[in-house]
Amino acid sequence: MKKYALLMVGVSSVFCVEAATLTGELEFVKRPSFVGVVYAKGGVGPQKAELDQSNKVFDKKAVVIGPKGDITFKNSDEFQHNIFANDPNSGVKFDVGLMSQGQTTKVSADWSENTLTRIGCKIHPKMRSYIANVNSDAYQVLSFSKKQKVYPIKLDVGSHTEFVLQIPKYDAVELKLSKGQDTSVDVMYKGKKRATLKLALN
Repeated sequence: MKKYALLMVGVSSVFCVEAATLTGELEFVKRPSFVGVVYAKGGVGPQKAELDQSNKVFDKKAVVIGPKGDITFKNSDEFQHNIFANDPNSGVKFDVGLMSQGQTTKVSADWSENTLTRIGCKIHPKMRSYIANVNSDAYQVLSFSKKQKVYPIKLDVGSHTEFVLQIPKYDAVELKLSKGQDTSVDVMYKGKKRATLKLALN
């Protein structure tokens, strides 16, 4: 009887763990930035990501990769491109050299975790994208546009309770929530409020 009772306790404890969902919104005061990434701390992050180029534009404003993961760069453009990073904010530097049409190359995210790194093309200086290198299994890329000020957030976060919002050049927002809790925080850029982040964990 004792063995049976212990077994039942063990089974019931497994089913008591409930997955949580992070919901909310990011509202800018004026014109939005370029891109943002919101994620839950915890996990290993994706080990593969892909970023393509066409019509002198990266196909994504940001990609998410876990530490030591591989990013595959593709060139589907008729032009040559030269992808590089020299970001003083994250300290990341690399240069893949010239890429012709149809060529691919890989870069390992072997730099500091929880960084957001700008990449560009030396041939076409208006091109840009970002690499978010994070230890997270739950994340959302927020692709901003000039005319939209409010962006919904929804993430299945399991048992995670710590969350981060990163926007290039903005102050990172880090917060911890208990289940059933909600919060509202200012998002700052150079000492000025640029947005409001509202989140709830349910």
